[in-house]
Amino acid sequence: MAVTMAAAVGAGMATPASAAGNDYNNYWFGCNYDSSNTFKFRIFYNSNLAGDYRNIGYAVYDFDSVEDGTGYSPLTYCGFRSSGSGQHVKNNAASARNSHATYTGALYYNSGYKGATDYIVGTVNQLDATYNENASFQWVSL
Repeated sequence: MAVTMAAAVGAGMATPASAAGNDYNNYWFGCNYDSSNTFKFRIFYNSNLAGDYRNIGYAVYDFDSVEDGTGYSPLTYCGFRSSGSGQHVKNNAASARNSHATYTGALYYNSGYKGATDYIVGTVNQLDATYNENASFQWVSL
């Protein structure tokens, strides 16, 4: 069952330092297709889970500034499909899928886990509050 809710979120729930610890994994391993891996959240360039995608396994404080091992780079779509291939994930997402059995995926309008939020459980064919305006992500318990 897909659930999305738009909500204004005040203060951030985590610090940049706590989010940066797993940036490297998100950057280098987020294009693995295997659904049994740690990366249970998949964000898509187009609506209806179409176009290119990026898997996310850990909180991302800012999609445009992710630790890559030598500095900071933007997360980009993986390049497996034509539409959106190589584009930045930030402000370029239209749909998402969460296959995590325990946690809800929270996709935020602003960096730092702030602003309007789409809470994703299951499949969301079109984002609402963060449609093409997405900047950060974290797992939450609702």
